[in-house]
Amino acid sequence: MNTKNQCRLFSRIGLSALVLILLLMTTAGSVSFAAPPEDAPIIDAVPVDEGMLVIEDDLRSITAAEESKNPKLDSSLSQLTSTLVRSAVETASLAESLGMKMSGSLVQVHIATSASDVDAAVQAVADWGGEVTGALLDESVIQAWLPVDSLESITAYASVYYVRQPMYAELLGELQVGNSDTEAMAAMNVPAWHTAGIKGSGVKVAVVDGGFTGYSTLLGTDLPATVTAKNFVDFETDAQVDGTTPHGTACAEIVHDIAPEATLYLIKIGTNLDLQEAVTYAINQGVDIISTSLGWYNLTPGDGTGQFETMVQQAKTNGIVWLTAASNDREMHWGGLWSDTDTDGAQNFDPTWNINYFGPGGGLMYLFNSGGLIRVFMRWDDWTAVNQDYDLYLYRNIYSGGWLGWSLVASSTNAQSGGLGQYPTEYISYTTSVSSAAYGFVITRNSSTRNVNFEVFTPKVASLNWMVYPRSLANLADAASAVTIAALDVTSPYPQESYSSEGPTNGPGGALTGGITKPELSGFANVATESYPGSTFNGTSSATPHVSGAAALVLCAHPTYTPAQIQAYLEDRAVDMGDPGMDTLFGYGRVKLGSPTGDDIEYNQYLPFIR
Repeated sequence: MNTKNQCRLFSRIGLSALVLILLLMTTAGSVSFAAPPEDAPIIDAVPVDEGMLVIEDDLRSITAAEESKNPKLDSSLSQLTSTLVRSAVETASLAESLGMKMSGSLVQVHIATSASDVDAAVQAVADWGGEVTGALLDESVIQAWLPVDSLESITAYASVYYVRQPMYAELLGELQVGNSDTEAMAAMNVPAWHTAGIKGSGVKVAVVDGGFTGYSTLLGTDLPATVTAKNFVDFETDAQVDGTTPHGTACAEIVHDIAPEATLYLIKIGTNLDLQEAVTYAINQGVDIISTSLGWYNLTPGDGTGQFETMVQQAKTNGIVWLTAASNDREMHWGGLWSDTDTDGAQNFDPTWNINYFGPGGGLMYLFNSGGLIRVFMRWDDWTAVNQDYDLYLYRNIYSGGWLGWSLVASSTNAQSGGLGQYPTEYISYTTSVSSAAYGFVITRNSSTRNVNFEVFTPKVASLNWMVYPRSLANLADAASAVTIAALDVTSPYPQESYSSEGPTNGPGGALTGGITKPELSGFANVATESYPGSTFNGTSSATPHVSGAAALVLCAHPTYTPAQIQAYLEDRAVDMGDPGMDTLFGYGRVKLGSPTGDDIEYNQYLPFIR
């Protein structure tokens, strides 16, 4: 939290809570979070048995059984509080499996409130021995740590509208062995700019990420001799920027390759509220470019509005151009209108199937090993009234020479009853516990008066049998004012990476149609970095810092340019790909800097007609 907000919020908490805060801060070095399990590994693909077309459970009775849910507490936190007699170790293990973070007996939460009620909400946290560590700019959400046994009780406060588990930043790049080790410098025409003496001098670039493991060992070689490291993850120090993941280090390396004289800020975050603090910090430091290879799910309608657009606009107003990854969910996304053609109370993905399973197509289902992580995020277009109630279920089918039948293994049944702070979202985090099992999700209608539009994401799991390519952008990537980057292979002819998320955004409020065209540009994946020796760095995570580095060179050559002018410069010179003009796969095309002298022969020939 920045100092100003920290002083303001802490002044409301009181002495007893401050004592707790100081104790936690002084023991920060010993606070650690267990690493999440690896994403669910695929071991085989087995033909579907046509006798397993539908879930056999009475889905209406399952939904009815959930009616006792607390309308102010999300489904995952309710599961955590359901059996408080379990040991601390069991509680921590359950929290980890549900995708939560704990510090001792405290669990991290986000509390919906309002600017008029935030004082009372902060006091409610203090009353139950918790701690507030951050807030959105408009104070509609505060970040806090609460004892698990206080979660139900704190919802009794009128100032506490809703308590949910945080959505953590997703790192949008993967390590992939044995692909290409070719750098993208020549394809972007970077050497010509370096020869002309344009290397990013005087430009400040902030790489915002989930961790920068090993960055300190690269100072003076693959990174500048000095960088500024800043950490906004709760209970961590700036020294711990060097930790958690090398993902951010790889992103910073790419920026440095392209703009070797730019000043780098390595900023570590975990949640969207941490990101808000990072933006304020970047503004105060006079940063010119923000590069984020991150995304979130279930936090905005996907229509270009919401908290991330507010942050990007805040940065842009202060002269910062923000480039962000489109995400890698093109094959792990399904979206569409509610349809229950067989009237069983569940979404039909085709006329005869009410479960969308993981599979490569062709009548095959993937089999997963045990110990993997499956996550399913679902949102729909009801962000104003929030009174269209749908639920989400995860099913498993074990294969042992034949299919044993579907069984329910996890659910998300948040309340959507029109209450303050409620979201039209559901989320499941599940760790697989058996081998040779297939999985799929089911959507049920609990209480609804219209057929909503759903967007479902299963990041880093596997392709869905029924996948929908359009509207597969993560939150932040859909922000209207951000420059969103798609991924291409670094080798000519630079084909699209099949995972690279596709636009457009959703229409107003999350609607199926009426969205804006995104991404804006395409960058390069499958490149070599010291952070991933012997392997390659791919994903839209890799693509984004390529364009961020290019933006730094443009600003170095044209120091008076505004964010809009930097964006236009890159778009004007992009090499058009796909359909003529801007499209939802490549944006304006492949990033290329053109001539450093301004004699730009290879400009995008379609732009004069569409801008």
